[in-house]
Formats: sequence, C-alpha cells, structure tokens
Amino acid sequence: MSPRFKNLLIVIKQTAYESYSQLKLRGLAPKALRWQRLESRYNKHKSCVTDLIETLKKNYDVNFSCVNREDMDRQHLHGVDLVVSVGGDGTVLTCGHFLDNGSIPLVGINSDPTSIRDMPITKRTDERRSHGALCMFTSDNLQQGLDKVLHGGGTLTSRTRISVTVKSAFSETKLVPCLNDVLIAHPVPASVSRFRMGWLQPVRE
Repeated sequence: MSPRFKNLLIVIKQTAYESYSQLKLRGLAPKALRWQRLESRYNKHKSCVTDLIETLKKNYDVNFSCVNREDMDRQHLHGVDLVVSVGGDGTVLTCGHFLDNGSIPLVGINSDPTSIRDMPITKRTDERRSHGALCMFTSDNLQQGLDKVLHGGGTLTSRTRISVTVKSAFSETKLVPCLNDVLIAHPVPASVSRFRMGWLQPVRE
C-alpha cells in the first residue's frame, strides 16, 4: 500500500540532559541535578528517535529529513506534506507555530511517555517523563501509530488555534498562531500589567 504522505519532516526535541550538558561544559549547570535520571530520559528519547528512523527506512516508501526542535525554521517545510513531532507536548506546540495556514498536517509522537509507576511522583526536583496529551501515539506503539498515519487508518482533524495581534500607539504585530501557549506579561516583571479585554464582534448566547 502506498503511503498517504510521502515527504516527512521529523522535528526532534532537545532533552534536558542535552541542554544541561552544554551548560555544564561552560560551568553554568545547576549543581543539584539528577544526572543519572536525566541521562536515562535522554536515552529513552534517543531510542525512540532511532526506532522511528529505522522503521521508516525499513517499512515505508517515504522521504524524510530530521531537524532539531531548536533549529526549526519555515524553510524546513518546503515540499513537506507531514510534520512529525518527536518529544512531548512542548515539541508539538513549537511545530504548531510554524504551520500558519493548516495546509500541512502535524502528528505528535511521545518519545518518553509517563508510566503508571511515575504518576504519583510529586517532588519538584523530579525530572518526569512526558505527558503527551497532544501526541497521537507513543514510543510504545510506534509501528501501529505509523501504520494508521501513513496507510490511511487515522483521521485528520482540525484544531482551533489562537491568533494574537499586539497593538501599540505606533505599531501592530501579528504573532504566529498557537494552540494553548499565549503568555501576556509586562517586559519588566516587577511592574503592574494593565489590560483591556473584550470581543471584536458581539458574542451570540
């Protein structure tokens, strides 16, 4: 069966272990880090990425390229007909910023899903796995999820997104569309923020 999508862009998250390792090289990493646990989460994520790439090469007639989430840009979307997010909800949200008009579908893979054993953990210092509420499937059911997406078993659904325009006395800036991650804050944290909110058009009851 020919895949419904032929040109894939795989967007891969940068784990906390990778980020803190870079800071450690410069002597800037926090001292009270659980490096062993962070490395374990990193290995689980990288294992998912490796499995995904090997599965695509072996079982599907598709073209794909990979990009780090931190390096993603709109130029990476040229000729792409499906974006695959590998990480957690944050990676899905990042990808969504670049899909302006909804012409390219987005599917999320949770690379390190939270297990039943992990759920009761409440310590602030705990580096837990991804929740993945916005992801379609996980590293645990990778093959089945890919079959649904690439061979037509899955269903494309639309997501309502937030459109934000920032206006000032001298300018107007339209921000990229987003799913649920709008932050409104004063540039100076200690200052009081003042807002006037309302509807552009009457709301029907």
